[in-house]
Amino acid sequence: MPKSKRRKRPKSGYIGVKKTSSGKYEGYIQIDGKRKYLGSSYDTAKQAAKAYDKEAIKLRRPFSKLNYPKKAPVGYTPIQQALRSTNTVGYRGVIKCGKNFQALIWIGGNRTHLGKHIHLGLYDTAKEGAVAYDRAILKANRSTTLLNFPDMVHNLDVEPKRREYKRSSTGYRGVKNTPNGRFFARICIGGKVKTIGTFDTASQAALAYDQAAVKGCKKKSTLNFPDGLPIREQSGIIYV
Repeated sequence: MPKSKRRKRPKSGYIGVKKTSSGKYEGYIQIDGKRKYLGSSYDTAKQAAKAYDKEAIKLRRPFSKLNYPKKAPVGYTPIQQALRSTNTVGYRGVIKCGKNFQALIWIGGNRTHLGKHIHLGLYDTAKEGAVAYDRAILKANRSTTLLNFPDMVHNLDVEPKRREYKRSSTGYRGVKNTPNGRFFARICIGGKVKTIGTFDTASQAALAYDQAAVKGCKKKSTLNFPDGLPIREQSGIIYV
């Protein structure tokens, strides 16, 4: 398994600080892909780091981009991080999934483990998914610059009531009847509908759906058999 890349800390030990050939320290900051120099005659790296922070605060950079985040002005609020150019939904952490919207959060890896997406459920509207994403960000103590609604107040001790989605006519999630009397299973993962296959019984298709859901990191509550396959399945009579 390939190792995930980890951003290296500057040799100076500070963000936006570089030691020059003269032995002095230089301060700089990236703005719209261009480097702005903040002076190159600082006697210590700490002095250059403070110059960088002063400029970064003017630009309202995230706390994670400051050398001394605890020394930021009282009430300091960073600018929310911009959405990626490929985001077509308009909210962070939300993707279109058929007629619904799926919320998910990326749990980053470390030096030896890759990260993964954790699915937070399907929602009728993009805004509902965005709120679910924001709650997950707050629960994970992630940067508030990642929030869709930074001014919204959440009670994290109380889970919002979710809408109960109607199952298909087969009685199982992700399973539909086919004209020839068999059962078709499919699942939405990562915003894309994936075909699982066609099966002789609805329960077989439902079980295949559950297996795909587990691999796709879906929540247990979204499974057809969250507590395991019943001892006797009436449709097709399956024994375990």
